[in-house]
Amino acid sequence: MSDASDLDEAQHTLSGNPSDEESYDTRRPRYSSDEEEDDDENDDELRRDGFVVDDDEDEEEEQPRRKKKKKRRRHLEQSTELLDEEDLALVAENTFGVREPTPRLKRLKRGRGRRASDDEDNELRAELDDLMDTNESPGADYADELPRRDIVRDDDLGLFGNEESDGEVDDYRAARRAERRGHADSRNAHLDTAYADEEARGDEVQAGAHERTGAMASFLAEGMDAIDDDTWMELQDIFGSGEEYAFAMEAPLADRDLSREKTLADVFEPAELEAKMMTQRDEDIRTTDVPERMQMRATGAESLRPLSEDEIEEETTWVMRQLHSWLTRQEARRGREPKSEWDTDNADTNDEPLLFQHADFANERFLAAVLSVLKLLSQDFYEVPFIARHRREVFVTVESGSDVQGEEPPTREWLSVDDLWKLYDFDLQFRGLLAARRHLQNMVRRLKGEGVDDSTREISHEDEAYASELIASVSGVEDIMDVTEWLQTHYADAIQKWSRERAGVKRAQNLGLKERAKRNGTDRFVERFGITARQVGDNISTPGRHPVSSDASELPLDAARALVGTELVSPDIALKAAKATFASMLELDPQLRRFVRAYCDEHVCVVVRPTDKGLREVTHDEHPAFAFKFLKQKPVAEFMGSAQFIELEKAVHDGLLRMQLSLSGEYRFDNHDLRTDDAVFSEDRDRSARAVTVLLDEHVRSSANGDVAAAWDAVRSEALFAAVRDHLLPQMWRETVQKLHQQAFDYVADACRRSLEQRIDVQAAQTSSMRAGKKPRVAVVAGGGFDASSRGALRVVVVDEHGTCSEDFSADSMRMQSSGALTDGDGVGVLRGVLERQRIDVVAVSGMALQTRRLFADVQSVVNEFCSHTGDDILVTYASDEVARLWWDSDAARAELPQLRKEERYCVCVARTLQEPAAGYATLGRDLLHLTLHPSQRSVDQSLLFIVVERALVNVISKIGVDINDLAQHAHKQPMLQYVSGLGSRKAHAILSRISGGHDLESRSDLIVRRLCTRTVFVNCASFLRVNPPVMDVLDDTRIHPEDYDLARKMALDALDIEDDVEDDNRRGRKRADGPSRYVAEVMRRSPEKLDELDLVKYAEELKRLLDVHKLETLKAIKYELQHPNEDPRGEFVPPDDAHVLRMLTGETVGESLKEDGSTMVSGTIIRVQPRFAIARLDSGMEGFIGVANIADYRVEEASDELAPGQAIVAVVKRIDLEKMSLDLSMRKSDIDTACGRAHDLVPDPARVDPYFDTDAETVLRERARAVQKKTTARMRSIPHPLFKPLNGREAEQYLATRPRGDCVIRPSSRGMDHIAITWKVGDNLFQHIDVREENKPHENALGLSFTVGELSYSDLDELIALHVDPIMRKLDEVKRNPKFYDPESDPLYASEPLSDALGPNDYSQEFRDKRLSLWEKRVTRHLDTLAQSTGRGAYCVSLSLAKPGALVLSFKPTPDYRSIIKWTARVEPNEYKLGERGRYPNISGLINGFKMMQTKNVKPREESRESREPRESRSGRSGRWGGTSSWNAPQSQSQWNSTSSRGWN
Repeated sequence: MSDASDLDEAQHTLSGNPSDEESYDTRRPRYSSDEEEDDDENDDELRRDGFVVDDDEDEEEEQPRRKKKKKRRRHLEQSTELLDEEDLALVAENTFGVREPTPRLKRLKRGRGRRASDDEDNELRAELDDLMDTNESPGADYADELPRRDIVRDDDLGLFGNEESDGEVDDYRAARRAERRGHADSRNAHLDTAYADEEARGDEVQAGAHERTGAMASFLAEGMDAIDDDTWMELQDIFGSGEEYAFAMEAPLADRDLSREKTLADVFEPAELEAKMMTQRDEDIRTTDVPERMQMRATGAESLRPLSEDEIEEETTWVMRQLHSWLTRQEARRGREPKSEWDTDNADTNDEPLLFQHADFANERFLAAVLSVLKLLSQDFYEVPFIARHRREVFVTVESGSDVQGEEPPTREWLSVDDLWKLYDFDLQFRGLLAARRHLQNMVRRLKGEGVDDSTREISHEDEAYASELIASVSGVEDIMDVTEWLQTHYADAIQKWSRERAGVKRAQNLGLKERAKRNGTDRFVERFGITARQVGDNISTPGRHPVSSDASELPLDAARALVGTELVSPDIALKAAKATFASMLELDPQLRRFVRAYCDEHVCVVVRPTDKGLREVTHDEHPAFAFKFLKQKPVAEFMGSAQFIELEKAVHDGLLRMQLSLSGEYRFDNHDLRTDDAVFSEDRDRSARAVTVLLDEHVRSSANGDVAAAWDAVRSEALFAAVRDHLLPQMWRETVQKLHQQAFDYVADACRRSLEQRIDVQAAQTSSMRAGKKPRVAVVAGGGFDASSRGALRVVVVDEHGTCSEDFSADSMRMQSSGALTDGDGVGVLRGVLERQRIDVVAVSGMALQTRRLFADVQSVVNEFCSHTGDDILVTYASDEVARLWWDSDAARAELPQLRKEERYCVCVARTLQEPAAGYATLGRDLLHLTLHPSQRSVDQSLLFIVVERALVNVISKIGVDINDLAQHAHKQPMLQYVSGLGSRKAHAILSRISGGHDLESRSDLIVRRLCTRTVFVNCASFLRVNPPVMDVLDDTRIHPEDYDLARKMALDALDIEDDVEDDNRRGRKRADGPSRYVAEVMRRSPEKLDELDLVKYAEELKRLLDVHKLETLKAIKYELQHPNEDPRGEFVPPDDAHVLRMLTGETVGESLKEDGSTMVSGTIIRVQPRFAIARLDSGMEGFIGVANIADYRVEEASDELAPGQAIVAVVKRIDLEKMSLDLSMRKSDIDTACGRAHDLVPDPARVDPYFDTDAETVLRERARAVQKKTTARMRSIPHPLFKPLNGREAEQYLATRPRGDCVIRPSSRGMDHIAITWKVGDNLFQHIDVREENKPHENALGLSFTVGELSYSDLDELIALHVDPIMRKLDEVKRNPKFYDPESDPLYASEPLSDALGPNDYSQEFRDKRLSLWEKRVTRHLDTLAQSTGRGAYCVSLSLAKPGALVLSFKPTPDYRSIIKWTARVEPNEYKLGERGRYPNISGLINGFKMMQTKNVKPREESRESREPRESRSGRSGRWGGTSSWNAPQSQSQWNSTSSRGWN
């Protein structure tokens, strides 16, 4: 085989494509002709095996035309071997104008491909050593790889040793490789010759017979040589070519479509394919030689391109600039003194990791470390765990000046693992910057007409130079977007034209800024402004570069007259249009935007005020939004290091708060009138714009004097102000909000990641007698919260060291009885039997209720008794069940353990999580986000959050590594594999599907040999995948990377002080099966301490001298691994303490939801009452002890005097007993008032609010709340009377609306605790509210012993209703029976006008009352007018009063011509009617007679003028008492009544 063919075959073999059996890709490998013939010969065998083989193409190959096509296709495949399908299609389209269809290959319907032959596998094994080379340029092969890294580069990592060491391992392998290579060379030479001959013959046949084709040629095939060309042409003219009706022989188009091969997309729903990772994108991720997590974060092919050296240098500079800015803000925040306790408690500064602690921007070693890490990330595509373990030399350096002889020199670790992840994120951001910049550069080239035609140039040379200058100076995506928007606006016509051409459809054209200005003529007017927007931007960067021209000779308004036309109808409108155009040009200038952005980043502050909804809901300091309810000018830098901005955004979204960014530095809100907030916010926007405009105004003003120059300066300043206020600042605010949100998200996501990492960075539960690294056998006893109706309240499940359930039982009790007369619980014998039959290491107790605490004590007693007899060492511990609660009833749990009930599955999951926390949590997948990791985790994007949270699993699993063969055998451990460096869910699934079912790996090299992963992925994951047992090499079961195997072997030889002499081995008869690392195994088994004698420093110096590589950190890691193979670096398991157990069983957290400072209020129910105490059960399940002294402030003899079982209570926590998991509670009113006192304090607690909180505003609100507190607290009263209802006035009216007339309710009064109110129904939609004052109250909350209504007193409420309300109702009934009574709403005259049509539905609002009163008065007036006209004299009537329910209105029209109605109001008392000051009448007749007498005295003769009456009426109207006409006069008395009654409503 030639070298080129050998390399091509090796490249194809190591291309990273998994077996076609696991692939859904429609692409297939290219086979030679011999291989195709072999496939044809094996068809019968395949059919016998049960496969279905498509023979259509085999039959078609018999046709000559098909053979020629196959030869052309084969030739095309060889000539375009390094091109993928997209490139081939593009070449075909550009060359021939059509896309060449992908050739169909033979398809097996049960297996979608073929397995590589054994020869190919053996060939691959033989060539591995020549194909691993990390020192080759990272980007050398990318041009051949195109977007996919499928071609493996040569490598000299030494993963499997050199040829000499291979010969030592297996001489037979070397011989077989040479034999195969020679056979392959001869075979390929023969194939090349045969192929060349066939190609030549095909060309000759095609050249000679291309004109004599068709049916005629086939019919005359034998005599074709005797026919000359002229005769042949004559035959064709007469008979035709025979192809005229060939279309009739072809299959219909519909039939041909039916033969199309179905794809997965034709069978399954897209969502189902995506869920099962069977889409084409999933297949691309599986086969691409890039770590899966790097592919998942990518946004396109640009994100998977290795960066060049220049780009790496640029990236390093950019990252350093970002780091310096970020660390500067971080140090400024940390260096600021806390302004309050809240600033310390809520910023979480103690928990937040300190990133880049050793950052030194002046130190070249730090810069080199960052540069090297970025190269590994961006060029080699190495993931963070691999870099942190196997490339430590790039960020760990030896301290300069350290000359310690005989000892390891001190080192400095410039970067931590968290720092590496931060650089990982920076790399993604920089790639986004590169992609945006490349898009912008392509846009400029397209505008130049580059690559198309110079005549199509759209952009001017000046704009091109300006754009190039801006692109060269960009520092972020914002700068690129500025330039992009500037180009898109100025050249909108050209860009839209490209879009229409690309889309192929006609779309409405949107005019750009230039086109709009040209259309209305403002472009010419803007030229007279004396300066352009670009010149203003130049003046900002270089002051005075472009002075403003001052040659204007006329005022701007006069100059605008020339623009008046169809669109601009007046000079004023034209001038406004011109200013708007200039403002748009200013706001689009990238230099102006850059200046405003930099100013805003430094000076912008946040102002927050509550909305009306927020005022109602955010009233106490326990509300999440209370801490920032009022913020006055809080700098955006102060939001760093907290999740506050996310909570602020949520409150704004919920309509609770209003947020505005400000540059004014002023806070002018009126805290006494929050209705002015809208106006203040608007004024603040103007002040912010003015603050920026002042800085820029000098660049748009001319140096000339005079009215004309001043007028033009004013126009330019107004345009600049409009650009800043209406365009620039809103854009900056959006960007600032995005930055703050991203900053808060980073904090929350990292906090969630740290929280999860703390839970899984723990070893398995072990006893002191267990061997290190051994997994325990666990017996789980669970109870509390389970359904005990069928199988008992307790579950006992035994799980072996592999996580398999071996036994499960049910029981009702684990209680051991101390007395011999009583029997033990049924679960005691079960647990003892388990302990006797099996070797149990750990007994875990778990449950979902507080009763689990008692279960734990019972189980501990049983186990301790057993151990005392047997001497076994068994650990009894509580076990966390947060994973089990999410997993036990999931689809995955039911699929894995279908034979177990969910309670048993719960126990199995608890045991597995104890055995390996990482495996337990990895089982949850995306359900990890359902764990409580951070209070704000629900408020952020869950998909992005999971990307960060899963890094906890990546970090921990990379620490410990995984046994890949063990994973293949146990399904519950398999989710761990996806978190190994370089892998992911898709790549892990592909590997597991190939090795499951007994196909274990024998060595790490099988990952490549068996095509389980590709080159880059292998380098990333190899050291984290252990092979146990290590059949080929003992190092395969360590965390040493294959590239360092030679170093480990060399260290072992030096430690044993022997030479690796092959002849000596043969002389001694040493078996070759010991493997190449036999001395390593000897050192690990017998004498690991000999490695301490090695001088690793000198060894590292020698490697540096010979190979120019730094390996000191690697040598130290190898030494430690050989001395402590596979040691778990995580912290030891510690049984949870009482506070942790309390949180697990109840969800209560000491210090957060429960405090002993007397500020925590809880609610519960009394379950037991004793003379001296009572027991209450809280909602969380905890029990609270209430001593008799803590029941009330006054003396209580026995608890039963105040409390009873089932009574709901509210109490204050006084003490927390963690040992008993109970609380001491107090129901004393003084303690409750103290706990609630913080909400009633005028000044909020500084520890509960933000340092920039406006305490004055909150104080004003609390003063206002305190003013109405008496009204709101009244509704909390409970009066022992059957008519009592806890309602306010409006609610009482609604309650009585459907009840009979005369019904009443007793309700709390808004006038205080010494008042109650009685509301009774006078008539339809007419209710009277009677104020009752309580007298002789025993205490504030008690009911008075007597009641007063006006001047009348009553001894109890029943007497009040019987002697006051009922008599008034009877008096009104008497009035209704009088012939002078008039009811406007029941007048037959208005029968055709229903009241509901005139007034609408009764919503009990003041508006409805006013409408009803107006309608009432109109009808009364009409009634009296009609009556007076019909009789020819005065008329009067009596009606109920709407303004004063319970009173009467006497309406009087003296004469038919009298213009108005005189009204008198009469009070209805229980025993009389009152009219005026002295008028008291026992019945309605007396009232009417008294009314007539009063009218006789007051009404003058007809000749008295109206003017003489009005002063008398006005004088009488000034009286404010009940007596007299004036106090009941309609206008004034109505307002008085309304104000009085309104005070009675809550």
